[in-house]
Amino acid sequence: IKGARLVTVSGATIEKGTIVLSGGKIAAVGTDVAVPGGAKVIDGSGKTIYPGLIDGLTTLGLVEIGSVPGSVDTSEVGDVNPHAKAWVAVHAHSELLPVARANGLTAALAAPQGGLISGQSALIRLTGTTPDALTVKTPVAMHINYPTGRAPFDFTRMFEEPELKTFEDRQKEKKKNQEKELKRLANLLEEAKAYGAALEAAKAGQAAAPKPDLPMEALAPVARGELPVIMRADDEADIRGAVKFAGEHGLELVIAGGLDAWRCADLLKEKDVPVLVNVDRLPRRESDPYDAAYANAGILFKAGVRFAIVSDDASQARNLPYEAAMASAYGLPVEAALRSITLSPAEIFGVAKRMGSLEVGKDANVVVATGDILDHRTQVTDVFIDGTAQSLETKHTRLYQQFKDRQ
Repeated sequence: IKGARLVTVSGATIEKGTIVLSGGKIAAVGTDVAVPGGAKVIDGSGKTIYPGLIDGLTTLGLVEIGSVPGSVDTSEVGDVNPHAKAWVAVHAHSELLPVARANGLTAALAAPQGGLISGQSALIRLTGTTPDALTVKTPVAMHINYPTGRAPFDFTRMFEEPELKTFEDRQKEKKKNQEKELKRLANLLEEAKAYGAALEAAKAGQAAAPKPDLPMEALAPVARGELPVIMRADDEADIRGAVKFAGEHGLELVIAGGLDAWRCADLLKEKDVPVLVNVDRLPRRESDPYDAAYANAGILFKAGVRFAIVSDDASQARNLPYEAAMASAYGLPVEAALRSITLSPAEIFGVAKRMGSLEVGKDANVVVATGDILDHRTQVTDVFIDGTAQSLETKHTRLYQQFKDRQ
């Protein structure tokens, strides 16, 4: 692709440069790059080239229509499912994958939800006809919901007169429930660590193999600190509690959600805990500024906290660049906003050597656009994943063609 503006993300932006894609990789980037013989040449004049966007937390491939239960496959029965693998459930022919891809996304984290321990996530590329073809890295992390202490709603007592409790009583009950669940989670981690040790001893011929236990086998690498934990927590107290819990149990922690992360940015920086931030949200409490969620990423950036901006959804994944744009409008530098949806998630998930920037040797995940990718007026004209040009046809373009000339 010749004569385009190349936004490398990891280095300086190159005006009127050339990028060569070959063998699924980026072969050359620069202003004095020679075009290889026999290459297909695309005129990039007036266009801007970006690395493919990465959504660091989604349910893409796991949810089709949220209001149709049969098309939702984010959770398993029970609340402890460390052995649940998101990549097994990913629907490669989901209509939401091409919709996100047409707006510049080339990779996303498909993550399970629900329960105490939701399961394992997978980093997927947004092209392919089978779950295996979509998979880039598995498992990426174990997903855990930090216990809030709030009792689940009891539908069996829906029509009974509610028990009146004082604010102090409700707080005591909440704390009691939270401590109970945290103790349960700690016991599960200790049990998994012991099971992992027994497996290692059996492999070394030092003991008999333990009885197969898929949940404990899946949780063992987490307990040893070998597999990251993405722990969902929004409230400041819960975020601080999650950081403390991870420190006590030697977990490699990533916070998901982090609505109150701006309130404890210093702690997150000190403990080097990354945050997966969803920008398009309402403030947590009435006393918060109206723009608390919008300004969250900017505050984390100023504090030096590692973070990625995410959609935390399936149908909204296509709006990822606009979430970054909103954060940019409320204090996050433009360069940091772009980095938060490209190189930063790649670094957090350990795939920065493969994707996230325009560098020689990286996967040829490249997006060509008519202008600034964070501007909703910009049109994406070409998307390459592993060097292969992708169709930009979606259910929306098909409907447009079908009805545009309707009388």
